[in-house]
Amino acid sequence: MLKYITILFALILAVLDFVAYRRILRSKAPRSIRTIFASKVIIANLIPLSVPLFMFIFNNDSNGTLMMKISMVLLTVFIVLTLCRLVLYLFWLPSSKNKWLYVGGVVSFASFILLMYGIFVTRTDYKINEIELTYNNLPEPFDGYRIAFISDIHVGSMYNAKKELEDISKLISSTDADILLFGGDLVNMHHSELTPAILEKLSMIKGKDGVLAVLGNHDTGAYLRDSITTPRYLNKKLVEEKLGSIGWVLLRDRTKFISRVDDSIAVTGIDYTDELLKFKHDFNNINDYDVSHIYSGIDDKIFNVTISHLPQLWYKLCDNGYSDLTLSGHIHAMQLKYNLFGLNLSPASFMYNEWSGLYERSNGKLYITDGVGTVGFFARLGARPEITLITLKKSI
Repeated sequence: MLKYITILFALILAVLDFVAYRRILRSKAPRSIRTIFASKVIIANLIPLSVPLFMFIFNNDSNGTLMMKISMVLLTVFIVLTLCRLVLYLFWLPSSKNKWLYVGGVVSFASFILLMYGIFVTRTDYKINEIELTYNNLPEPFDGYRIAFISDIHVGSMYNAKKELEDISKLISSTDADILLFGGDLVNMHHSELTPAILEKLSMIKGKDGVLAVLGNHDTGAYLRDSITTPRYLNKKLVEEKLGSIGWVLLRDRTKFISRVDDSIAVTGIDYTDELLKFKHDFNNINDYDVSHIYSGIDDKIFNVTISHLPQLWYKLCDNGYSDLTLSGHIHAMQLKYNLFGLNLSPASFMYNEWSGLYERSNGKLYITDGVGTVGFFARLGARPEITLITLKKSI
């Protein structure tokens, strides 16, 4: 579906560019102005075509991460040029009066400033989002248990990864969380992003009961060529080993029990298997993936927190009584989210049933974090990077 939306958008943009150029011709603008306008439009529209070409030619073990960053830069430039142009067209093209050209120019410039703010400010403007969730079946010793939840770090696309990870670590430490849960997508493409210096910074991110994590689609090497030198399964294995070296426990379709006094709660992690990869860009709820084996042997009465990178598994987990609280990431609110009159607006809201924040049903809750990193383009427009602090409460 996404590719068809992209094609439709490109066609609409091409039509608007043609109309705008015809308008310039009719205005008898100097030849230099016509040439500059046409050149800018052609170059801007060629940018997205160059990205897959770069990735195809240079996507290998030695420079795949670098090419991902270059591609993100190109896409960011394309998005900035496109959105500013569309804003100008919105005001200018429907009217023949010149004043609307000037109005469009002012609004377009304001849009440019907003986009720059998203790139250079909002992208690393981390927030702690505190929520309290109440349950009847929460064991008494866990009343007030604090879970710090983060997801989608995407180390390879951080501009200054060491500093940004330090900032995230300080914020998590300030929450005094009992445990840290990580929802996947630690790297962008390749295990080599986890350098010793980066691993040192990641080791600072922890909770009192440690760190439990799952893999996301980017951690599996899904966007790498399945080469002889580093096959995808090996990339996945090396990510796991590096996480283990800093004390993070990776839950690959298994459960860890957290004990307090004579009671326990269970934390289950859904592994990002090769079978699950086919759903990585699916907008619909996932019903054709068997998770029963993951919960076999676990008492149905025990309070369960499940980490699933893909939120589309929630209905299956919830309806089968596996998970009381499901924590997910993956969507990032598409890095664009604004609150208008109490309503959160994002392109993601038109594509996913659940895409950001808390969702509740009678038999379970889902929380989708907007993540802390970026992928695709170097900006967060309104969708601030998020560290979620969840306090579990027992209902009275």
